[in-house]
Amino acid sequence: MWPLLGASIAIWVILFERFARYRSVGRSLRTFQLESMNRILKQDWTGLEDLCRENPDLPSSALIQTALSRLRSEDPNLKARWQEAVERRRQVLNQELKQGLWILGTIASAAPFVGLFGTVLGILRSFQEMAKTGAGGFTVVAAGISEALIATAAGIAVAVIAVVGYNSFQTRYTQLVALIRLQTEEWVETLSAVAGKIGAPK
Repeated sequence: MWPLLGASIAIWVILFERFARYRSVGRSLRTFQLESMNRILKQDWTGLEDLCRENPDLPSSALIQTALSRLRSEDPNLKARWQEAVERRRQVLNQELKQGLWILGTIASAAPFVGLFGTVLGILRSFQEMAKTGAGGFTVVAAGISEALIATAAGIAVAVIAVVGYNSFQTRYTQLVALIRLQTEEWVETLSAVAGKIGAPK
């Protein structure tokens, strides 16, 4: 039961953390996209940097900062490959958004077996007690077996919560990744048209 209790605590910590993270990112992405596109079209690079600094936790903010850093580089090779740098950074941020989901998946798969293992140990202990006392019959082992079955029930309960959380967050993660990709393509296309006009930071 102790491993299941630890897994249950881990599940709820991840559920609350990922829910808050995905909710925050989902709410801010569209607003940030509109404001950043507006400043790119106006070629307001200082305002764009200020906007990125005001939203340090947004993936889009980190991507724009990567683009600006490359476009301002004095190395022509780095400057020419700024779009590749943005794409690599986007892949890294995608993995950061997925952080913790593997734990939910692992617990969802392992929890029923941990519970079953606890039940088997409990039943074995009941039969050992019966052998020591020399008493027989179902009434002797019924209490021990019923107590041992609690481990299986707990394992299934933990697994169900983990599976529901994992599937829900996996769907939300996929939606966010798709939205970030589309938004990145939009501002990269716009930024490419004015890339030569980006000056050094003030």
